[in-house]
Amino acid sequence: MIMKKTKFITCIYDNLFGTELGGRINRGGHYRFSLLSILKITDADFVCYTSEKEIESLKEFFYGEHNVNPSKLELKVYDIKNCYTSELINKYKDLESTKHSDRCIEIQYMKFFWFLLEDMSYENYYWIDAGLSYCGLIPNKYLSMEGSHNRGYYESTLFNNNMLKNLIKKTKGKFIVIGKENQRNYWSGTVNPKHYINHDASKHIIGGLFGGTKENFEKMVNIFREYVYNITKEDEKLYHEENIMSVIYRNFQNEIEILDFDTWWHENERISGLDMESHLKENKSFYKILEELNEL
Repeated sequence: MIMKKTKFITCIYDNLFGTELGGRINRGGHYRFSLLSILKITDADFVCYTSEKEIESLKEFFYGEHNVNPSKLELKVYDIKNCYTSELINKYKDLESTKHSDRCIEIQYMKFFWFLLEDMSYENYYWIDAGLSYCGLIPNKYLSMEGSHNRGYYESTLFNNNMLKNLIKKTKGKFIVIGKENQRNYWSGTVNPKHYINHDASKHIIGGLFGGTKENFEKMVNIFREYVYNITKEDEKLYHEENIMSVIYRNFQNEIEILDFDTWWHENERISGLDMESHLKENKSFYKILEELNEL
């Protein structure tokens, strides 16, 4: 078997808000056009998990309307109601609060566990959020801003083969994650400090992009599984995948490479009460990570 280089794993599940799964509402167009932009990374293959209800529509969008080769982007049905950790999740999930949540815990945990369905024929595996390419994270100078609203606000030049090459290079043989500064620009709490070897919540790990070699991804899946089960049972509550990832980062720092940023905002956004020019002088925007991954 010839070993291929890189595969990205992602998913699209729309209209989960108000259900027992929880999730963002009416994001289907966002996810589709964003993933279409990310597919400009032509030196990698992609697999996208979705629901039985959505798969035919996704096939029409990607294969029919936009001529994406099925060998480039494989669309696969996966029932997240019966996901890898469903027994644990169902035991501790608060159904009523979940219906009003914009996050789906099943998807969050499956970001790691979908890797277990792979045939291990690639050297590198990365998870990437399908919605990562859009104007809320990327300034106008890297967006097409032409054509329809959908293409203009999601089509970015930052996703390309050079970005992939530098991502692999920056991985440095470790498991790579993205980390947000979490003190000046507080974003999230963390798990109970007792789960840290040395408690430090100054970095919040982001679940939008992570991975490495298949060996390191497999190792991190095993660590993530252990932490999810142990922490959930001990604290008797479910944490977001990013909270679990944040404690893993601190406890396994020697095995993890981190790409840092300080703020989600960029120069084309206007946030009430915030002096954007001053803010961006003091803080590194998320898109700067993608910009650095494009450096020749």
